[in-house]
Amino acid sequence: MTESDVRLEDMVREVDALHTQVTTLHERLAGDQAVDLDRLRDELGGLLSRCAKGLSGAGQSIGSELERRQESDAALRQERDRIRMYLDIIDSMIVVLDQDGCVAQINRAGCDVLVREESEVIGVNWVEHFVPEARRDQTRAIFDQLRAGNVAESERHENQVISRGRGERTVAWRNAVIRDETGAIIGTVGSGEDITDRRRMELALRESERMDAVGALAETVSQNFGNILTAIDGYASFLVDSLIPNTRAHQHAERIVDATRHAAELMRRLMHVAKASNVGAVAVETISLEDAVRRTLELMAHILIPRNVKAVVRTDVLPDVEADADQLIDVLMSIMTNSAEAMPQGGTIAIDTIERRISKPRMNPTAKGGVYVGLRIRDTGVGMSRSIMQRIFEPLFSTKESVESLGLGLPVAQSIVQSMGGWIDVHSREGTGTIFRVFLPKGLSERVEESKSTVSSLVLVADDSREDLLAMKTTVQEGGHRVVAVSDAAMALLSYRERRDELAVVVLDFMLPTAAGVALPEEIFAIDPQAPVIVTSGFSREYVRDRLSSSTWTFLQKPFTPEQFLACVTRVIAQRRES
Repeated sequence: MTESDVRLEDMVREVDALHTQVTTLHERLAGDQAVDLDRLRDELGGLLSRCAKGLSGAGQSIGSELERRQESDAALRQERDRIRMYLDIIDSMIVVLDQDGCVAQINRAGCDVLVREESEVIGVNWVEHFVPEARRDQTRAIFDQLRAGNVAESERHENQVISRGRGERTVAWRNAVIRDETGAIIGTVGSGEDITDRRRMELALRESERMDAVGALAETVSQNFGNILTAIDGYASFLVDSLIPNTRAHQHAERIVDATRHAAELMRRLMHVAKASNVGAVAVETISLEDAVRRTLELMAHILIPRNVKAVVRTDVLPDVEADADQLIDVLMSIMTNSAEAMPQGGTIAIDTIERRISKPRMNPTAKGGVYVGLRIRDTGVGMSRSIMQRIFEPLFSTKESVESLGLGLPVAQSIVQSMGGWIDVHSREGTGTIFRVFLPKGLSERVEESKSTVSSLVLVADDSREDLLAMKTTVQEGGHRVVAVSDAAMALLSYRERRDELAVVVLDFMLPTAAGVALPEEIFAIDPQAPVIVTSGFSREYVRDRLSSSTWTFLQKPFTPEQFLACVTRVIAQRRES
């Protein structure tokens, strides 16, 4: 009890005594009793004097008490603001819930994760408003355990919260209970960390590790297997050109070529999914998107027509893009095949383009800012659910029941486009069709037309595989060029030193052993750092790049077709003449 409270009680007793005296006087006067007015006046005066003093003292005490309480309230407000400041500078979410599960307090980090203002959160039931419906029962059970005092079982957990405009975010929580002075639980406090991006990186790492294992296996067999396929393809192509058309022998030779190239394509795709190689032999250049789309539709006719699917190009002009034409056609065929399969009753594939200037591409962090052409491929198919849409670019994921479907098509397509400096995104909804957008850098330079050189050039080819060497030699000669073919590193170095000024291109097998134990391309670059070298290998581009110091070489992945090989040689010759 405070001093002011004691003074108030004394004053009340004095007032009660005064009231008693006044009541007694009133009774006497009413009964005509003799009253000693002088004595009564003195008593009443004394009581009034004491009451006045009591009131004065009580007033002073109350004033002092009010002043102390105001100072105490100000100190409490300062302490509360200081605690709030501490909470707001913490990176983790801090959420305080009352016994009913409503938000009593939340810090700035918590509001940032939810993308809401504090006023939108305070007093709102946490589970009903900020936890996805599928997770609500589980989250309620955790809070029930906390309110029951089972802190150990519910101290740590992870769940999803709803972030406005950002979908679901995964938060790792550490919880505790709040007790009053009697020890009763009156609420809970949780500290949460948004681990959404971390979980995505962990998932990507697991996928990368899984595909690295596949890539390691592919790398192991690719060198010899690639050499064999290159030789088979080369000789079969020569047979096709040499035999009389429409004969059985000519048809058999064509089937050998088709089967060989199919095997080579499967191997390249598997390595590309594993991020172990860059598919294709031609460097990225400015190409006609119109030509790529036209060729794709021609190749897709046998798939679209039987399914009653109509492809429509809804633009008069398709701009040039920076890409590899053959790889881009593979990408478009993969996307259109998926679109056709999504329209079992037939439908339409509409193709058009958009242009955007994008300073920081989010879908491909390695891509540079600039103007991008987005090729849009819309279908009128069944669409897909959000859960499927989020997984379609995962390696080995497939919704098809066929055992022949490895789930490699779209992951390969995404990987190819990313290697060309672009990306693919997708928008879909069940029952409304799907839109794929292939973004590629807009073409900035004039296209170099593919043609045989009118001037015969000298080409040095070095490979220890006799079959590959003969196949490449024949291809170069049929392309109108002269060739020096050698099967060991010493002869390659000697030929280069003797005829360096004549040579337009040097084609080197990366694994060709040298006496010095140094990669043959490095020995050539030691003589001329700007030598026009094409490095061939069954290993990936990354594998070769890690082992060569120079970056001026062109890479050609084995196995390759005679057409790819000649196109690569022709391009390097043209580039050397331009420079």
